[in-house]
Amino acid sequence: MKLFTQTLGTVAAATIAVASNSGGNPLATSDQRDLDALSIKINEDHDFGFLKAEAKATFQIAHGLPISQEANSRIDAAIDELAFSSIQKAVNNDPYYPKVYWVDAGPRNWFGLDVPGGRYSYDNPDCIYRTIPISSKLRYVLRGYRHPEGPTDVTFSLISDPNSQNTVASLAGDDLVVDADGSYTITIDSSSGEGQTNHIKSSLLAQQLFVRNNLGNWQVQTADNLTVELIDDATGHKPIDETAIVHRAQWNLQESIIDYGVGALGLKTMINPVNTLSKPSQSSTLGTLTTQASSFGHFNLKAGEAIVATLSIGEADYFVFPATDPWLITVDPGAYQLSLNSEQAVANANGTYTFVVSRTDPGVSNWIDTAGLNEGTIMVRWQGLPTDSSDKDNGVAIVTQVVQISQLADVLPSGTKYVTPEERKEHLAQRAAGYAQRFQY
Repeated sequence: MKLFTQTLGTVAAATIAVASNSGGNPLATSDQRDLDALSIKINEDHDFGFLKAEAKATFQIAHGLPISQEANSRIDAAIDELAFSSIQKAVNNDPYYPKVYWVDAGPRNWFGLDVPGGRYSYDNPDCIYRTIPISSKLRYVLRGYRHPEGPTDVTFSLISDPNSQNTVASLAGDDLVVDADGSYTITIDSSSGEGQTNHIKSSLLAQQLFVRNNLGNWQVQTADNLTVELIDDATGHKPIDETAIVHRAQWNLQESIIDYGVGALGLKTMINPVNTLSKPSQSSTLGTLTTQASSFGHFNLKAGEAIVATLSIGEADYFVFPATDPWLITVDPGAYQLSLNSEQAVANANGTYTFVVSRTDPGVSNWIDTAGLNEGTIMVRWQGLPTDSSDKDNGVAIVTQVVQISQLADVLPSGTKYVTPEERKEHLAQRAAGYAQRFQY
């Protein structure tokens, strides 16, 4: 370990283990530490009060009346995370000085820093989201290292905006060439890359590389180590200053109010009948992948009720079924079984997967815990799908029904796996330990 001393706001001396290219925690890097520290400083120096008030009002309107006391009790924290995410997007926004930055994650304490949560718009508990600023005028090399137990699903997406996240170009994990030693190199520039492997062609629209590493088995899988290098000379280009970062953060928050309040919450989610999930569809906007199908819904369960949802995986390589709070935020993924993915869930005999969404534990292995909430939101994802088949559903589907927990045995498939209280306790302990690995340093 090395001892670094820096004065950034309230940040004091911190002990830090910096991940190398092939070892250690790939998220615990010196760039991550520095960007987190700067984000904290800006968050402490600027309250963004007017925009937060606008965001709160917009989210409440998108939710619709009435708004329960339970939902209202969580909205301020969700808006605070939305604002911090806007700052995180701004601090790593200089294409002449690109860094790899882990974002859209829950609160943590590391390197002597109390890092607030920066989750927004259906954060996926499986996913390690990292961003790299780029310009189509410049050339970049991204170097990665795949651990022996690497992610279940990986994508590299060039996006036109860090908020709407429209996909400009992408490299899917299935197309990524990884060397025998686990290393790989990706080139990013405006050339065609003809004859090259692992090349992403940028364009005038591209502003950022958005990297997703989905961890199926939290106990053993590790995100890839990533470093980025600007090939062109940055001489003469001063790094963006704090004033520019603050202005960008304000713009990010303003856009996020529309994209996530009006768009994700209002038009994608609350438009659906309560306690149902929409037909899966593919899109390239609002943070979704061109290789991803999504199904949105919101729930409001009475005492003793549960949603039974049966999912068909179709041609997808990976899926995740998570429950989030009324404002699209996970509560505490390490403490609650609020999500299950294609490696964690137990399949039915016919290859489908049936989940039970409820506040209390029904003893079913595929239980989706609402984390004590009666009301919340759901975005089911299927990934690794073909992008040239918008005229068909790729075999992905989901059907739901609301039942009394006491009647579950009458509707669940034959052979449904149940767990004992002791087994549930052990599963939760393993989940907590796997989730905590992300924050080791």
